[in-house]
This record gives sequence, C-alpha cells and structure tokens, in this order.
Amino acid sequence: MKPILYTVFCTLFLLACEEKNPLPEVDAGDVRNIGLLSTTEYTVGKVIVVNDSAVEWYEFGDRKILISCHAKVKAGIDLKELKDGAIKVVGNTIKIELPPSKITSFTMDPGDIHTEMEDITGFRNVFTQEDKNAFMRQGEESIRDELDNTNILKDAEDNAVAFLVDFYTQQGFEKVIVKRESDKQ
Repeated sequence: MKPILYTVFCTLFLLACEEKNPLPEVDAGDVRNIGLLSTTEYTVGKVIVVNDSAVEWYEFGDRKILISCHAKVKAGIDLKELKDGAIKVVGNTIKIELPPSKITSFTMDPGDIHTEMEDITGFRNVFTQEDKNAFMRQGEESIRDELDNTNILKDAEDNAVAFLVDFYTQQGFEKVIVKRESDKQ
C-alpha cells in the first residue's frame, strides 16, 4: 500500500510544481498599435436615370441618360480610439470595450462607371461631361445615404469581435468578453 501512496504523492507533487505559462501583460496600447481594423467590404451598385424633357417653348425633344456605377466601401473599427481602461484583465478573462464601427474607405473607380444608354431627340444638346459629373456626384451622395440601410457597420463590428476573440484566445486567455458600442443603446 505504501508504494501506491508514495506514487500518488509524487504524482500530485510533480503536477503542483508544473510551471504554468503566465498570461501576457495586456495594455490597450498594444492593441491600439493595430490601428485601423477594416473587417468588411461591400460593393454597392447604383443606376442613375435622368429624363431631361424640354421645358422651354423653344426647346424641342428630350434627353435621357442611364449611367451605372459601383462603389467599394470598407468598414471597421479604429483601435486607436480605444479609451484608457477599455481593456480589463481578471485572471484568465479579458474584457474589451470597443469603439463604434465606421466607414473606413469609400472609392468609386472611374473604370466602374459606364454610360449604359443615352438618347437625344429633336434639337437638344448632348449631355456634356460636366453634366455627367454632376449626375455622378448625385449618385455618390445617394450611395452614401443608402449605406445606413445596409448591415455594413454591424458586419464590421461582428468581424472585429471575432478577430479580437481569436487574437486573445491565441494569447492564452480562456474567456474573452467584447462589449460593443451598440450594446449600450
């Protein structure tokens, strides 16, 4: 019986003496160094239709144009905006308060802008490049206004949360709690 007791005691002693890897020291500054974390990209299309009928009595005919365009929109979280105290560590649990997600990039490539149809009747003048540029500015404003109707900011936030959970889990934390700005509302 004594050899079994001795073996159990030695095993427990060795397990108690096993060196555990300490969790890394966490500072908000470390995560701030990541900076702008763009996690979502949408491509948004818009068709601009203009029907310019003659208004004055001396104008005869109509002008119509159909222009298609695409914008690439990226969204994410700027980790530089993490507030002091936004990261709290208790044992092997870490809690992070994220700043709100936002649009990080909006680009409209001129190669993705096409005049699909242009129809001029009567004695009307063709659409000038200046006219087309004005229509494109209206299209860009329309795309920006309609971004609120998409889930781009929510998707960006979800993806940032997934990134941070994975990041800190790999650092050795057993529980990662991410509090979002949208949770406060």
